[in-house]
Amino acid sequence: MITKINKMSLMTMLLIGVMSLSFAACSDSNSSGGQPEITGVKILSSDTLNYSYDSYYTKAGPGTMLAVMGKNLGGALHVFINDQEVTFNTTMNTDNSLIVTVPTETNGFKLSAFDSTIPDEIRVVTGGGTATYAFKITAPGPQIQRIQAAYPREAGDLLVLYGLNLVDIEKIYITDEQAARLDTTTWEEVPGTHYDITDYYDIEKDHHLNVTTNSYETTSVLGAIAPAQVPDSGAIVVECSAGITYFAFYKRPGKPTITSISSDMPQIGEDLVIKGTEFVQVESVQYGDITLTDADFTVSAEENQITIPFTRKPTDGSAATLTVTTPGGTVSVDRFYDYSTILTTFDGDATDNGWGPNASYEDSGTADGIFAHFDIPTEYQQWWGTMIYFRKDWSGNSFALSPNIPATATADEVYFAMNVYNNYSDYQNGVFTGYVRYMIQPLGDSENQYDIPFEWIEYPTAISFSETVLGDIDGNAPVGQWYRHVVPLSKFACYAGKSYSEIVTTGLNQFRVQSINQGTGAGKIDVKFDNARVIYIPSK
Repeated sequence: MITKINKMSLMTMLLIGVMSLSFAACSDSNSSGGQPEITGVKILSSDTLNYSYDSYYTKAGPGTMLAVMGKNLGGALHVFINDQEVTFNTTMNTDNSLIVTVPTETNGFKLSAFDSTIPDEIRVVTGGGTATYAFKITAPGPQIQRIQAAYPREAGDLLVLYGLNLVDIEKIYITDEQAARLDTTTWEEVPGTHYDITDYYDIEKDHHLNVTTNSYETTSVLGAIAPAQVPDSGAIVVECSAGITYFAFYKRPGKPTITSISSDMPQIGEDLVIKGTEFVQVESVQYGDITLTDADFTVSAEENQITIPFTRKPTDGSAATLTVTTPGGTVSVDRFYDYSTILTTFDGDATDNGWGPNASYEDSGTADGIFAHFDIPTEYQQWWGTMIYFRKDWSGNSFALSPNIPATATADEVYFAMNVYNNYSDYQNGVFTGYVRYMIQPLGDSENQYDIPFEWIEYPTAISFSETVLGDIDGNAPVGQWYRHVVPLSKFACYAGKSYSEIVTTGLNQFRVQSINQGTGAGKIDVKFDNARVIYIPSK
């Protein structure tokens, strides 16, 4: 608010100054009505341009308030910008100035960027004649969003630039100054050695109204031919009338990085999504004894995501590592499809306690074998619902916990995880107040219960949840697809505050996942579960 007040105060002061000068000049000239002349343009208000009230300008964006300065401008009859007549403030019109606001495109104003017949000028008509002044009304600020081109990028190669508002281009070049330095240093002109790109052309220039912002923008695809010399790295720069935009450039691809994977143990039929950077000309994705080539996955156009229809599991005992290989190098993620994390896959590797009402255990018809299923057409109010309740065996042995988790990992970083498929159940969608109760029994069989936190609101009509029922690591709960549901072990009193080595010592003898409905509404529950496990997700 202080900034706006100061800005308005400064603008008011400038207006007073402009009027004072104008009235003084008017007194001297006695409004002679001679040949008008425009000597410069000041900017009084702009949402798109950093400007000084003391400077003169030759361009501005739509919506900008201008002070047109000159001689013999009093009694102006018409004002034209880009050959389009615009309204102006007649009460502020003096011999030496007039105040006008450039219309916006949403009000029908046309830009020369999209019509070459439009002159870039301001024209003022008075009784004494006509004055013109070269002045550019710019399109919105440009933005390069990505570059697509084969590696290595050599002289004469086609570089395809995707972005917004790549119009009214004045210059394109590659600088050997790194994009990261351009981000973090102050400069008026782009530093470094410039390699000019003189051969470029529009592939797409879709000028349209963005209904979200209620303003016009241009979806741009630009073809540019690499110059005779290409630096090993730097930034490709596009200078437009409205401003300068740049994007990191590499002659050869950088080493890829992985920032996240959608699941450490995907279900057959699930899409495994790998997110990261520099997924350029991906040669292979390997996990365990499985190697996938480019026909087995899809890389996003932005080259920051790999999507793999997961159809093959690695063999137990093969390396629990996922590796992406590109011409720029390799990057790996440990603990991927690590069989040592599994408590049970429901395929005979653990013992069902057999308590009721019990989940049904069904054959998936794929290499994933059996899954657990909560299939309740109508779940009424109850405090003891369908459950998955397993122990390692009747001999009292604890589940073996993975040796591949760091001993110092905290209980906030170690999770109970399951693959989940919610087939459009009615809980958490406003139909009824279903939630999930978890129970962990360490060695000694002392129960440690954790319910998805909730609070009663005007019992028994509603429950408010502070956590997503069956949520993933980001608090999402997709429907109609497999995903990874997780609960940190710190939610259980027997593990809270402990390191992983202490959790292993405490042990895990039994676990239970159970549906509950303490509200009065009823609804369908149709959820499948598989691959119950204890995993490590490092804190970000």
